[in-house]
Amino acid sequence: MTEVEVAAKERTKDEDYDIAINGSRFEVEDETVTYEQVVALSFPNGDPNVIYSVAYRKAKGGHGGSSTLVPGTSVTVKKKGTSFDVTPTTRS
Repeated sequence: MTEVEVAAKERTKDEDYDIAINGSRFEVEDETVTYEQVVALSFPNGDPNVIYSVAYRKAKGGHGGSSTLVPGTSVTVKKKGTSFDVTPTTRS
């Protein structure tokens, strides 16, 4: 790998955002993360009959950086430290 390729790779890595979902670390490329992205990362083979509750903390914005996501919504994450708790619930 050339010096230019190494520098580009390091620059790309520095531009990623580190988030935690259910205690596991993930890197995302964009500052804005959607409900659908978080669910897909936490349950990649998720059951379509399951609804997911998504709570987050240490994000940018109001409510002290803590709130919940619902389908179709998104949140702006910090460079490091934003965490999500995703809990599956079955429809009744």
